Amino acid sequence: MSKNPIRVGLSALTGIYGLTIAVLAMLDVPSLGLIAAIGAVLLGMGWAFSGRFTREGA
Repeated sequence: MSKNPIRVGLSALTGIYGLTIAVLAMLDVPSLGLIAAIGAVLLGMGWAFSGRFTREGA
């Protein structure tokens, strides 16, 4: 795994996000789909920008 602090942070956020969605699913939160969709888009954009701006030699 890369030692880039941005990617390490995104990895941690991805794990926390997954746990949060799991807990919300167990609690049967009515707006779970909306929360999951917004979080997935934000994390996806984070990973995309991370790859775009930290790519070496490109």
